Amino acid sequence: MHRASHTRGGRSPASGGGWRLPATLLVLLLASWLGLRALPPAWVDEVWAARWLPPASAITAAWIDALPWSLTALAAVGWLGLAVALAIAGPGGTRAARLTWAAVALLALGPGFELAWGMGYRRTPLEGHLRLPSTPPTAADAWGALERLAAVAHASAPRDTVRVELGAEWPAAAFAAASTCVAEADALATGRPEPLRLPAGVRRLPAGLMLQGGSSGFQAPWWREPHLDGGLPPMAALAVALHEFAHAAGWAREAETDALAVLAGLACDHPDVRFAAASHALLLVRNELGRVAADEPAWRARLADTWATLPPAAHAAWSATSAAIARHRSAPITRAATVAYDAYLRGQGVTAGIADYGRAGVLVVAALAHCEDDGTPPWCVAGGAD
Repeated sequence: MHRASHTRGGRSPASGGGWRLPATLLVLLLASWLGLRALPPAWVDEVWAARWLPPASAITAAWIDALPWSLTALAAVGWLGLAVALAIAGPGGTRAARLTWAAVALLALGPGFELAWGMGYRRTPLEGHLRLPSTPPTAADAWGALERLAAVAHASAPRDTVRVELGAEWPAAAFAAASTCVAEADALATGRPEPLRLPAGVRRLPAGLMLQGGSSGFQAPWWREPHLDGGLPPMAALAVALHEFAHAAGWAREAETDALAVLAGLACDHPDVRFAAASHALLLVRNELGRVAADEPAWRARLADTWATLPPAAHAAWSATSAAIARHRSAPITRAATVAYDAYLRGQGVTAGIADYGRAGVLVVAALAHCEDDGTPPWCVAGGAD
């Protein structure tokens, strides 16, 4: 009787109590995740972006700059290892308890995602921060933006086109300049008293790792660490780096990220960064002209004339990017990645999904057209000689 009583009493805590604590934690984590997603934009702007992001960015950027390896990869392996270890030998005594603890470790990534990154989808849009007009830009606005960007390209283009070709060295100092310029543009847009500290460089991935799926780079949400495909030519790599640095500054929606990256690059002191931003923006504005200037009888001829006068380095840079894409892209992988990312963006409240990228041209044109009313932003005076 004593032995049976001891067995019955010993099993009860293990079978009933061993999973109750992690189950409670699971419920709390899920509730906190949902609660963070429900916070209004004003709270996101005033608390998350203004108060939480600066110290968090300073810490993560310091770690990223200090380590020679990808902090994202190290953290992913470590966290996955923790979940597996909890599933195999975690506390609680029963398999159900161990699996519940493993689920706690995995679900903890959800609130962490929101605090580090997800709230960026719910902040006030960039056009609100820049006080851009609510009316869409006109064809005249787009032509004016094209001329302004062409002037920047002419003023900053490398004379030696070999520097922009596929296989040429990436200009290391230009990436640090791009990071600084994005932090300054973010501070100007948001009214920060001091620019954010962003990582000074990027992680270079194996050539083709991202390009095979139709993308060029990414930054991991929990650390906001920029990663670029190593198969990119130099100017495309700089343009992508500007985009990823803007993500690292807490801008999540793709169109706004791309637009802020362009504006930051146009205002940058480094000529390679300005040239990379102008080259990318010219393509965005060309697409926008196809939408707003289509009713003009001679718009294609006018565009072709402007395109023909652009510096040789611009055409060489675009050719190099096309060659990199042709070398690495896989149509099936690109289709699968596009479907997955489109679903992810819609899940974050971006109703246009992956088509949101196309809105970047609208924002760039609107911001440059707004220079006619307010010429103080640094991207409004870009384009002069070095």
